[in-house]
Amino acid sequence: MAWSGQGVSEWEGQGVSAGRKVLKVVAGATAVGGFAADWNRTHLFNPNWPPHARFHDAQTVAMGALLGLGGLWVLNRRGSAPQRDIAMGALLPAFFWASMGAAFGFPGTGGLQTEFPDMVPRVRGVWIDERFASGAMLGLIAVGYYLDRRWQAGQIQRPWGAGASPVPAAAPSLYCLRGR
Repeated sequence: MAWSGQGVSEWEGQGVSAGRKVLKVVAGATAVGGFAADWNRTHLFNPNWPPHARFHDAQTVAMGALLGLGGLWVLNRRGSAPQRDIAMGALLPAFFWASMGAAFGFPGTGGLQTEFPDMVPRVRGVWIDERFASGAMLGLIAVGYYLDRRWQAGQIQRPWGAGASPVPAAAPSLYCLRGR
């Protein structure tokens, strides 16, 4: 559905799909997750890490913040291409989480348990490390994208009906109040 720019926009009252909410949570977690996970003695302030290793950790934290914030930006804007926005809102954080999972394929890499095994849980002998975080976040992104696309296609009903809006037709929008 495109935004018309006339009176009450077609976006107002449409609500936000459950899928878009999931994607916003993942994008927000991507934006702040690096600070929460790495701003400590195990990563950025690890005395055993040389400055170049800290540089790459800081680069990863900044990349996560930028990709997460970019995802939030496109998920919150009200443009004329909601399908493109939802795709970009899913894709930007997915780049971060996919790169985290892919990092395990490089020689000599390992999860947090290689240096701090007491900080990483094990279930039946399997470390629940960064690869599981990567897989879980990518799974949430896929579910969120799928749900939002179904909602946009009308396959998931809005609480007030497919064509109806809870905003009365005569209600002024902020767009109208700005004098346009």
